Amino acid sequence: MDHAQSGRIATAATRRNRYSMTRAPAIDRVRSRLIEAVQPEYGRIPMFIYSDPDVYRLEMSTVFREAWLFVAHVSELPEVGSFVVRDMGEESVIVARGDDRTVRVFLNSCRHRGMRLACADFGSTNVWRCPYHGFSYGSRGEFLGTLVGAPFERVAYPGGLDRDALHLIEAKADIYQGLVFATWGKHSPQLVSYLGNVAWYLDLVVGRAEMEVVGVPQKWVVPTGWKLPCENFAADAYHTATAHSFLARLGLVETVGFGRDGYHVDPGGGHGLGVGVHSDQGGSYFPVELAEEYANRLSPDQLRLLKRVKNLHGNVFPNLSFLIPSFIDVDGRRVSGMMLRVWQPIAPDKVQVWSWHLVEKNAPGWWKTLGRKMYTQTFGASGMFDQDDTENWEAQTHNATASLSRADEVFLHYEMGLGMQPLPDSPGPGDVYDGKFNEAAGRTFYRTWLDYVVGRELV
Repeated sequence: MDHAQSGRIATAATRRNRYSMTRAPAIDRVRSRLIEAVQPEYGRIPMFIYSDPDVYRLEMSTVFREAWLFVAHVSELPEVGSFVVRDMGEESVIVARGDDRTVRVFLNSCRHRGMRLACADFGSTNVWRCPYHGFSYGSRGEFLGTLVGAPFERVAYPGGLDRDALHLIEAKADIYQGLVFATWGKHSPQLVSYLGNVAWYLDLVVGRAEMEVVGVPQKWVVPTGWKLPCENFAADAYHTATAHSFLARLGLVETVGFGRDGYHVDPGGGHGLGVGVHSDQGGSYFPVELAEEYANRLSPDQLRLLKRVKNLHGNVFPNLSFLIPSFIDVDGRRVSGMMLRVWQPIAPDKVQVWSWHLVEKNAPGWWKTLGRKMYTQTFGASGMFDQDDTENWEAQTHNATASLSRADEVFLHYEMGLGMQPLPDSPGPGDVYDGKFNEAAGRTFYRTWLDYVVGRELV
């Protein structure tokens, strides 16, 4: 190495050190402020955390790098070579199925100049070819993620290319009940440990039968901070009596209190859910044609709870929400349109919503047809419920942004159910409370979030 090159390297290292030294105090100040202001155990959540740019940057480097993030359902990758393009935090990734049927997740970035390799939302291919300089990477077999060639390679690189060094950057990936998760965290726990108790309830939603995605996910942008809708699905059944009171006025449910009956569940780990139950002596609201498949895939306790479900909502930390909407009578049949939803942050005060409709692969035709209709009308991009919810989240985020100058004075109230004891005999694991009006899972959501952003060891 000559003196000039040595000097350039030393100068670059000095710049990096100076940058780290200036950034570290700023990050420490944000973390110190959060430790002092965010008090989940007392139900006090400061409003500034929903839209503060410094908090958002900290989330991108902690929560969305260390947590397990949902990226696809296996039914979206039906064949060898099929892929979808998704996001992990603000980074684009390719989710692909190889010849060995294994699903892998790669950063959607060419190792040459960082251009996106896959520019379509989904497809099937034998090779990903960079549209900028033509570097090509295998999408199948032993060459999956490996640089397989470059234009005029012998002329441009007479010494050859180090293909191992130019391999696509790969995330750790795993699958639970058809849900594909990935993480950049080198020390993240195994997926099943990360999910913990919420996995038992996920079985009711996506594991009760072989499920498949219907069509492609709907996408739209909402001007809201990402935590508001996530925590809403995890812990807030209370808003249904006001925000969604139209259901009672239209006669689709008996009273505005339709969201209370059932259980509020704090499974731990930042996850949360509510299970609405009915007292109908007629039994399960789900199709009788699927009863045998349900019984084969669920435990007796799970099957017993599923037969009582009239709605079920929840969130896997940080940003995967799931929902079995309230069953509604259509042409003499009870029907619901199940969905998964990711609240993909794209700015401190903006998310891109990804919404999937799932249905049992072996379901009767009427259940599939009416289920898709109900999904579209209730929780699709133009759904009745989303019109109510997104208006609230947008206004909340606007107020959070407007109050940044006096942020430490404005706290939100998360004390519902504080001090209540879980049921001694509960239908499932975790802390289970009688009635869905409770915010225990919301407080755990913010405790887990706080532990991630301030760098505390997660319990």
